[in-house]
Amino acid sequence: MPPVVVPPQPQQLSQPVASGQGLRPARATKIIELQSGIAWRGKWMPARFRNAKFHVDSAVRESGRRIVPHEYPKKEVPYAEDMGRRAREFTIRGYIVVYPRDVDGDDLKKKDYTIARDALIAALETDGPSELQLPLLGVMQVACTRYRITEENRAGGYCSFDMSFVEYGKAPVSGSRMSPPGVEYAATKLNAAGIAHAEAQLKKAAMASTVTAPPAVAT
Repeated sequence: MPPVVVPPQPQQLSQPVASGQGLRPARATKIIELQSGIAWRGKWMPARFRNAKFHVDSAVRESGRRIVPHEYPKKEVPYAEDMGRRAREFTIRGYIVVYPRDVDGDDLKKKDYTIARDALIAALETDGPSELQLPLLGVMQVACTRYRITEENRAGGYCSFDMSFVEYGKAPVSGSRMSPPGVEYAATKLNAAGIAHAEAQLKKAAMASTVTAPPAVAT
């Protein structure tokens, strides 16, 4: 019996898989299966905020330039004035889910997911900035502006967090009134004002001491 000649197939992303019924069409290769697409895994880091860990579904970073457009009467060409970089903002969709067994030292891997949930809530409501570490966006100093937690009856043992953060940065040289730079700036101004006032008083007293009384007029 002559051999069966199989016509050439179009190029596919993965090789056909043999089965008892013959060849079945190859499925599309996933990105994570490509050798050229797994380099990012070496940079992956666990997500945390104030050491409270959570899983990340999506992470969005937003920034840009602070542009002030200027348009002039009787002119066809506008001018875009660059006022500096816009503060970076982060929108995170995170979640916490039950783990099949308890792992010592890791609140994220517990059969009781509320332990990690409550730890993250406390971290988000704590005063002041802290480090936010995201899987592929690195570590940055931020402050939490808002968060929302969602729990559903149909998804027991699971909760999701929608979190918003803003870049904390640093206070300007003058700072606020209660910041260390602000206190130092206010003290310097007060000291300078006191010295200027004292010098003015001394100068006034010196001038008064040199003024002689007018001669008496004979009657």
